[in-house]
Amino acid sequence: MQGIVLEIDLKSDSGLIRGDDGKRYEFKMQSCRNGLALEGSRVDFEIKEKSASEIYILSLSLKAKLDWLFWFLFSFRGRISRDQFIVFLTGAVLLLPLPVVCAAWSGIGAFFTVGWLIAFYVFFAVIVKRFHDSNSSAFFLIFTLLFSAFVTLIVTRVLNLAFIGTAATYGLIAFLALAVIFCLYLCFAKGSIGKNRYGEEPYFSRTVRLK
Repeated sequence: MQGIVLEIDLKSDSGLIRGDDGKRYEFKMQSCRNGLALEGSRVDFEIKEKSASEIYILSLSLKAKLDWLFWFLFSFRGRISRDQFIVFLTGAVLLLPLPVVCAAWSGIGAFFTVGWLIAFYVFFAVIVKRFHDSNSSAFFLIFTLLFSAFVTLIVTRVLNLAFIGTAATYGLIAFLALAVIFCLYLCFAKGSIGKNRYGEEPYFSRTVRLK
């Protein structure tokens, strides 16, 4: 039987499908075999005891795709897998030069600033979700970044020495190295198996915008 997902309830891990026969069937999210269906998704399922089971997603609506993209880029809640983070990191490396090129071409400094602020927010949101996958709080990430920024500020602003240029360079290199270490850790760190305090395993929750 095929049908359309009418609604999902993240609190109870359940949802409602309207089958092609016109009837409505409740289902549990654990019954989804190839991801987690969103509202408007076209699915194939079996009927057991008047409920839907063995659910396979056939297609996602445009709204569902945009909803997932919004969650992935801007939400701090939920989890993402290593594969998703590596793909994002690869795309970020390729796209980050674009704000610089656009700002240089337009000559508008404000555009450059706003663009980098948005890019920083998106990057930070994705990193936090990757931390959540290993059941780790992003507090350690925030603390380390703030501490590194503080040390860099001391080196570049407070120490007024003849070799300030060299010291500042070392400080910035150390900060960059720390960021690289975090990226490598996030790429290869193993996520916790099954559900943890931040949500379902990414394989099941990658299409869910956690509100």
